[in-house]
Amino acid sequence: MAGTSRKEHRQLTQEATEQRAAGWREAADARVAASRAAEAAWETLRSSPYADMLGATERQAPDVDALSARLTEMQETRIPARVQQIDTGDEKGVSRAHGQAAKARENAAMYRAVAVDARTEKALRARIAEQHPRLHESEVKARADLQRSQARQDAHVLPQSSRSYRPPSQGRSGPKRGL
Repeated sequence: MAGTSRKEHRQLTQEATEQRAAGWREAADARVAASRAAEAAWETLRSSPYADMLGATERQAPDVDALSARLTEMQETRIPARVQQIDTGDEKGVSRAHGQAAKARENAAMYRAVAVDARTEKALRARIAEQHPRLHESEVKARADLQRSQARQDAHVLPQSSRSYRPPSQGRSGPKRGL
């Protein structure tokens, strides 16, 4: 069609009008779809535990162009900041765990040394009891006497320390004036 006759011209005009109407419908459908997608994306952000950190607290989703800018800002600034914050917290936790593990190793080594000392003392006491029974008996008796005297001393100190300040009873309101 060259568009030289009126019929051809009307037909071309009608086709162009139909194409333009179809384009407008497609554009409107695309705008609606974009708006729905923006609402869904915004709702996903709002329901996230990181919504406050991301700044996605408004109920209404921004328009599509503003949403794109907001998502870009979140991706480039807010998310890396949160990741850094999480990494720092994790590093502190790992450091604390290493410190606790080192302290636990030190304690374990100390308790092993105490256990070795206790076994050594037990073996020496058994040898003394076997080779020098009188010396062993006197040592056992001296230990028992020492424990009894410490128990008496502790019992004697305890009642003194249990004395504490007692405020006056509430029965009396204060001194009475004699009239």
